Amino acid sequence: MTLLDARYLAAKKIEQLKNRVNKLSKKPSLVIIRVGNDFASEKYVLNKMKRCEEVGILSRIIHLDENVSQEVVEETILDLNKDEDITGVLLQLPIPKHLDEDYLTNLIEDEKDVDGFTIGNMGKLSLGLESNVACTPRGIITLLKEFNIEIEGQDVLIINRSNIVGKPLAQLFLKENATVTIAHSKTRNLKEKIASSDIVVTAVGRANFLKAKDFSDNTTIIDVSINFDNSGKMCGDVSKEDYDVLVNEKQCNLTPVPNGVGQMTVIELIEQTVEIVEKGESK
Repeated sequence: MTLLDARYLAAKKIEQLKNRVNKLSKKPSLVIIRVGNDFASEKYVLNKMKRCEEVGILSRIIHLDENVSQEVVEETILDLNKDEDITGVLLQLPIPKHLDEDYLTNLIEDEKDVDGFTIGNMGKLSLGLESNVACTPRGIITLLKEFNIEIEGQDVLIINRSNIVGKPLAQLFLKENATVTIAHSKTRNLKEKIASSDIVVTAVGRANFLKAKDFSDNTTIIDVSINFDNSGKMCGDVSKEDYDVLVNEKQCNLTPVPNGVGQMTVIELIEQTVEIVEKGESK
């Protein structure tokens, strides 16, 4: 078994997306609305812009003040909806607490919602209809398929019930004919469920929450979390000290943190933006 390092896959996808963009008569364009000065958000946004540039997608940031009114953000989104030159619109989360995140996110037109977060896109996904899909769940499925990890018929445990990861990911696994269980903070006998699962997706957000002893042999472990340990080093929910035991002794597949799922999230955002233009030009 192996560490599912996504760096080579991300590089491969970038080259593929460059070629796809070159074939389009209209360049895709992505606008990211960033509110305030959250440090992590700044890093994420800059990474997205960098990837857009590599692929050949037009991109820009609309950076609004921390104390901006709800009306100004609303007007910004509605103006972008009307702009036919804009392919995708993204409201970078988190946003300041005085703003209504759900309301503002759902102002984005479904077609331009490259994050896949609107009620329309989430509803279509639940009904098995074509839609834009949340990028982290998309990236997880892409990663599993790229490494030829069987999904159909597998028992999948997702330790997360958020609208961004757990719920859309469950729908994607169901679409691939897996059997899905969603666990959360109120779940009883969690360790027993982990031990009996073929694929475990953990997005708890607690450094070193899971150890090698928690997993059965031959489990595929997808660690979505980005945490920081006591020494300030980036880590996931799975203890890095146990990577060697998991991969070499227990013969598990494991996404490392960093260089695992995080690599795929941005790639899927870019690909979804390209797909919107491709669909429009194929009509």
